[in-house]
Amino acid sequence: MKLSRLSLFCFTSALGASSLTAGTTTSSSTTDSTTTSSVSTTEPNWLTGENVSLGGILFPHFHFQSVYGGTTADDVEHFGAGHHDPVSDGWTIQGFEFGGSLRPVEWFEAYGTYHLFQDAHTRDWDGEFEEWFGKIKNIPGGFEVRGGRYLNRFGFHNQTHTHGWDFVDNNLVNGRFLGDDGLYTIGGEVTWTLPVSWTSLISVSVGAVPEHEHDHEHEGHEHEETSFESEGALFNDTVVVANWTNNWDYNDFHQFRFGASGAWGDNEFSKTSQVYGLHVEYQWRENGYETGGSYFRWRTEGMLRHFDASTSAEHDHHEHEEEHAEHQEHEEEHHAESGSFTEFGIYSALAYGLNNGLEFGLRGEYVEGVADAGLDERFRVSPSVTYYLNPQRTLYLRTQYNYDHSSDFGDEHSVWAQVGLNWGGPEVR
Repeated sequence: MKLSRLSLFCFTSALGASSLTAGTTTSSSTTDSTTTSSVSTTEPNWLTGENVSLGGILFPHFHFQSVYGGTTADDVEHFGAGHHDPVSDGWTIQGFEFGGSLRPVEWFEAYGTYHLFQDAHTRDWDGEFEEWFGKIKNIPGGFEVRGGRYLNRFGFHNQTHTHGWDFVDNNLVNGRFLGDDGLYTIGGEVTWTLPVSWTSLISVSVGAVPEHEHDHEHEGHEHEETSFESEGALFNDTVVVANWTNNWDYNDFHQFRFGASGAWGDNEFSKTSQVYGLHVEYQWRENGYETGGSYFRWRTEGMLRHFDASTSAEHDHHEHEEEHAEHQEHEEEHHAESGSFTEFGIYSALAYGLNNGLEFGLRGEYVEGVADAGLDERFRVSPSVTYYLNPQRTLYLRTQYNYDHSSDFGDEHSVWAQVGLNWGGPEVR
């Protein structure tokens, strides 16, 4: 009951703020023309958060997402593809995000955000600084560098926070290959804008994957017939990430984005994992570069993961020192079992938006699975309807249905209703 009261309070508060607009990186491209004509590009708008700042250099952001719904799934332990995905009946507070973008000078920017969220499994509250980084830009030759903790540039979806998703939950392939919270790095990254007639960016990052206590809190579900733990394939130490993305506009109305990504690093088996990806997106806009009008978007990401595994690897989340010492003699007598595995995954998502604030979405997903590692083959289809309550499209209501088929749990059905609120100007990325 306490959870329901808190969620209802947040829900009604969000509805009461229906005139607010948000601070996503795409908000500036969808702002209504009547709003931009009445509000200066430098004048603070406290209703929308646009240009609101402290001293003209620190720009605050706030985001809130919550979901109510239900599922036919009984064993929800591994049902979600992301840490903030709803997996059980009732309310799930996906999170409150408090962030800020720092722009003191033309050549330097910084960003940080703290995420307070409710664990979808235990209903406990937790929080962490998801990102904190500084960026030096406008370096001669078309370079920029950033350092700190950041979501890696890998395809389209990985670098997007929960408040920027087009669907209620995470993509299957992203959650399985890159982790419940996406692929984060504490390290440094160099981005080069190629000297070509279209926008073409190459980014290379080197760093360490931060540890998350909640990553392995729900690993009590065991596959007795499997030889390797599925979570062992995830990156857990030094990782190198490369991303190449191109933006090419055929004309004002037809735009394309496409590219390739790769990640190489150590995994939790004390072996190596590799993930390769291709991403492509087509978008049509009725009014071209002008705001408003209908639009259509088709986005697809495909990934291939190869990982080496070993039963002799030590996993902090399920082995204790005393157990390791007790069985040390037995390990010397037996050969460690090892293997190499490859898995494919893909998602493809369509979105058709109307000028009245309605957006219709459809997503199809598939992950191949690896039986020996306890990774099930899985297929999911998710139609959705989103209604944006304001012209800036940053206060929204969303409904989504999931048909989920797995070689492990069979067929399951879920229905979710989400409310989202975003406030602030464009974020530093």
